[in-house]
Order: sequence, then C-alpha cells, then structure tokens
Amino acid sequence: MRTVIALAFLVELASCFFFDLEATSYKCLAEELPESYNVVGSFEALPGYSQIINVRVTDPDGKLIQEEKGVDKGEFNFVTSRSGDHNFCFYNRLVPGVRYTQGLRRRIDFQLATGNQAVDYEEVATKEHLKPVEVNLRIMEDTVKQIHTEYFYFKSREAEMRETNDATNSRALWITLINVAVFFAFASWQVLHLKRFFIQKKLIS
Repeated sequence: MRTVIALAFLVELASCFFFDLEATSYKCLAEELPESYNVVGSFEALPGYSQIINVRVTDPDGKLIQEEKGVDKGEFNFVTSRSGDHNFCFYNRLVPGVRYTQGLRRRIDFQLATGNQAVDYEEVATKEHLKPVEVNLRIMEDTVKQIHTEYFYFKSREAEMRETNDATNSRALWITLINVAVFFAFASWQVLHLKRFFIQKKLIS
C-alpha cells in the first residue's frame, strides 16, 4: 500500500518556477525530454505597467511548437517529436510609445509537468470507469514505462557522449603524433644544417 501511495505522489509532482522578467528582456528555460513524451504546462504573468508578455516553445531543432503574443496567462499541451532540450522562452516587451525605466518588470509563474506528471489520472478514471485499485495499477504501469523510456534515452545519450569522447581522444592522439613527427623532422633538419655549416667552416671533416 505504501508503494502505491508513493508512486501516486511521485506522478503528481511537477516543476514550478517563479522569476522576475525585466522589461525589454527575455528568459529561456530548457527541459531535456525524451521522444514521445507528454508535456503539459501553464504560465501566468502578474500585473505590470505597459508590459506585454510573449511566449515561444521550441524543440531541440529550434522548430516552433507554440507561440503566444500579448498574453497574461496561457497553457500548452503537446507530445515531443524529438528528444533533447526543449526551450520555453518568455519575452517582456513594452507597449509602443512607452519608454523603458529601471525597475519595470513582471513576475512570471511557470508550471511544467512532463511524462506521467502530465497525465490527469482522475480524468482517466472517470473516462474509462476505473476503480481506485485499477487507477493505482495504471499509475504503476505508466511509471514503469516512463522509467524504461528514460533509461534507454539516457543510455543512448551516454553512448553518444562516449563516441564523442573517443573521437576527441583519437583526434588528440593524431595531433600529438603529427606534432612529434614535425618536431623530429625539424630537429633532423637542424642537425644536418649545423653539420653542413661546420663542414663548410672546416671545423669538422
């Protein structure tokens, strides 16, 4: 029973951020996500004098997922099509004709839920007519699937980093060998040049 409760609590966790956004500035928050991941979130900007909030959500390739202009609050709900860093950017613009003065800012409340966190199990239970035990079993099943997905995602990332590290080490080795070869070639040329010089000066035969 404790395990079920712990899993249910884990699934309900979500990220919540509060930050102040200066006028004429922007702030981007990145979340590294696997492919085919549920993402649900919301944002709300507290009142601010003559300031407009724009929001852009982009995938790892910079492709636009969602954009909102001139809004004080909003929501987003999507499934990732690629793995990697997804950026959530907030821009604070001034109303045309308003001059910037120091201290102009708006506080942003940003909430983000991913994977199982983004699933409303109460809605699922109502829609599919599930009993409490069945809901807990669904939560456990989804949690295991999520752990499985994240495991293989980070395993592939580790493999990519290992390949990059191996390639870097290989290039470093070749550069070192080339430097050693150049050093010996230059040293040999110096020895031959000095020997020829001493022969010409009849210092050696």
